[in-house]
Amino acid sequence: MELWRRCFEDTDEFIRFYFERKYSDANSLIYEENGKALSALQMLPYPMRWENVTVDTSYISGACTLPDVRNRGFMTLLLQNALQEMYDRGIAFSTLIPAEDWLFGYYAGQGYVTVFDYALHTYTPANQTIPHTLSLTTSDRFDANFARNLFPYFDQEMSKRNYCIQHPYNDYITIVEEAYLSEGQLWATYRQNVPTGWALAVPEKDRVCVKELLFDTEQEKTELLQNIHAFWPDKTLVYKTLPAVSGNISLGMARLTHAPQMLQYFARLHPEVAFTLKLNDPQVPSNNGIYTIAGGNCIHTDQISGPIDSETDIPVLTQALLGYHPDILPAPLNRLFREARPYMNLMLD
Repeated sequence: MELWRRCFEDTDEFIRFYFERKYSDANSLIYEENGKALSALQMLPYPMRWENVTVDTSYISGACTLPDVRNRGFMTLLLQNALQEMYDRGIAFSTLIPAEDWLFGYYAGQGYVTVFDYALHTYTPANQTIPHTLSLTTSDRFDANFARNLFPYFDQEMSKRNYCIQHPYNDYITIVEEAYLSEGQLWATYRQNVPTGWALAVPEKDRVCVKELLFDTEQEKTELLQNIHAFWPDKTLVYKTLPAVSGNISLGMARLTHAPQMLQYFARLHPEVAFTLKLNDPQVPSNNGIYTIAGGNCIHTDQISGPIDSETDIPVLTQALLGYHPDILPAPLNRLFREARPYMNLMLD
């Protein structure tokens, strides 16, 4: 906890909250010298919807090194150990959100690639009549029952999003409560007492940001945004959505951590696809080798026994498997992997 205090500008309230809700010795890696923690990171587990199946991911959180011992390779060592640990645990992907722009380049050196974007919209008030069949509820303080009753709707709507990080119940409750620590609020719409819309809004310096917005129809969306804007009338209201075709904002990065597992999944889901791939992974040697995909199966070997269709690295294969702008990938990967828009949100970042 002291290492976190020295490296981040979070309030004591948030730090205590994080360590109570998210910290786990089993998911922590710490570099120490003479009994003193110099560098640390957390590997937080999250499921992800990928090609309409669920795979395990590990989110790097709280990666930090004491200021006076930086640039000595401690974090690089921890990350390499973390990636191998993820492989050993059968984790498909590692994800993270760089705290500063320059860190995108640093993490790229560890095999991560930017794949998570979002669209940000500014709400413009409009006089629209909301049907009387629609009702709205919110709470000005954290209400565990209110949040719990809305989880099935939240989970249902999030699970519809393919290539999307999911939030199990305990994480969901943590997300909502943390928003209230920041003076935010949870809002919901109903039709005949059945939830039909969900929004989590948090005030920032000069604006209010709707961190996530889920709704059945445009009527629910309008009702939620109108009421949130009316609650904070003196602030600009912005809201995040899934990435659009263009004009998105880069948020996070991903890295394939278990190539044999994911290529086997890909082969099983695409039995019509056949190709041979040579993969190089300097951080996780277990991923290195030749992968032959054909007839719904993937064979991983160390020996070349025939022609290679593609020789690639972890960032490119990560981008391919997550469908992030496959059109810019080298052939034949640009033809073999379909386009998607990966999405990650509500990570307490």
